[in-house]
Amino acid sequence: MGAQGHAMPGATAARGRSIRRARRLLNVVQAKLVPQHAAAGYWALDSRFSGLLDLGRDAVVDVWLANDWSVLPIARQLASEQGVPYVYDAHELAIDEYAHRWRWRLFQRPLVVSVERAGLPEAALVSCVSQGIADRMKAFYALPQSPLVIRNVPFYTASPFRPCGETIEVLYHGVVSPDRGLEACIDSVALWRPEFRLTIRGPGSEAYLATLERRIESAGLTGRIVLAPPVPMVDLVREATHFDIGLFALPGHSQQNVHVLPNKFFEYAMAGLAICVSDLPEMTALLRQHDLGRLIPEVTPQAIAAAINGFDRNAVNACKSRALEAAKVLNWEVEADRFFVAIERTVRAAKAAPRHAAR
Repeated sequence: MGAQGHAMPGATAARGRSIRRARRLLNVVQAKLVPQHAAAGYWALDSRFSGLLDLGRDAVVDVWLANDWSVLPIARQLASEQGVPYVYDAHELAIDEYAHRWRWRLFQRPLVVSVERAGLPEAALVSCVSQGIADRMKAFYALPQSPLVIRNVPFYTASPFRPCGETIEVLYHGVVSPDRGLEACIDSVALWRPEFRLTIRGPGSEAYLATLERRIESAGLTGRIVLAPPVPMVDLVREATHFDIGLFALPGHSQQNVHVLPNKFFEYAMAGLAICVSDLPEMTALLRQHDLGRLIPEVTPQAIAAAINGFDRNAVNACKSRALEAAKVLNWEVEADRFFVAIERTVRAAKAAPRHAAR
C-alpha cells in the first residue's frame, strides 16, 4: 500500500512525541489543580527516574541525599522502602528558579511546588546555598525551622597573587545563556576605559553563542571581547587566575536571582580576583564583608561600565590580595564541617529512634 495506507516513520515518531508531551502537560495541570497528582507528573518528566529508583534499591546506605528537587521523590521513596532518613539539599530556590519565564511559571512551577511540599515535611534535614533562600523556603512552606545554609564553595586552592599587567583582564565564567546579563555586559565594553578587556567563558548553545558573536562584531568590539570555550570544572579556579576582575551582572528579576549566592563568586575569590557583581543582598553582604570589589546597582551598560571604570590598577591589586585572604575561609573544607556534622547527627537520631528499630 502507499503512504495513505501506512503512516510514514517520521510522522509516527512525531505523533509519539506529541502524545508524550500532551501526557506530561496533563500531569502538570493535574498537579496544579489536584496536588495528589503530583507524583504522576513527576515520574512522567523523565524516563530515567524509574531507572535511578531501581539502581538505588540495590544500595545499602545510612541516609539518602537528594541533590536538588528533581531527585527528591526518588530519595524519599528509597528512604521509605529502606527505613532510613533522607536529606534534601535544595541548593537554589526551586520555586522561583525561572520565575521570569511565563511558560515555566505556568507548566513547571506547580510540579516543583508539589514535589517540595510533599517531600519537605519528611526530610530529616534541609539545606540551601544562602540565607535569603532559606528564609523564603521557610515562609513559603511554613517550615518549623529554616533550612541549613551550606554555601556552594570550592575546595581550597592556594592561588598565587598576580598583579595587574598593562591590560586589566575581566572574566565572566559560567553558563553562557540568556537572562544572565551578558548582552548588557557586552554593550558596556564600549564605555570601558581602554585598558580593560572582557572574556566570556563557558558552555552555551551554538545559536546563542552566535548571537553574542554578532553583537560583539556589530558593536566593533571584536578586539576587546573574547568568547572562550569552557574548561573542566576542576580547572575553573586555576584558569581564572590569569584574570584580574570577576564579573557577574545578574538581573534581579526573580526571588531566585535576588537571593543568589553563586559558586562563581567563590571561584573568583579563590582565584584571587577583584569582584564586580550585581548589588543583590547575598553577594553584596559578602563583597562588603571582605572588601572584594565593586557593586553594579542595575544591569544596564552604563551601570556596568561605571562599576568597571571605578577600578584602577591599585584598587584591583588591593582587592585581589584581599580575595586570596577571604578564600582561606570561603572554601569547602571550612563549609563542609557544618554539613557533615548535621548529617551525622541526623543519622544517629534516626538509628536511635524507636520507629527506626521497629522497621
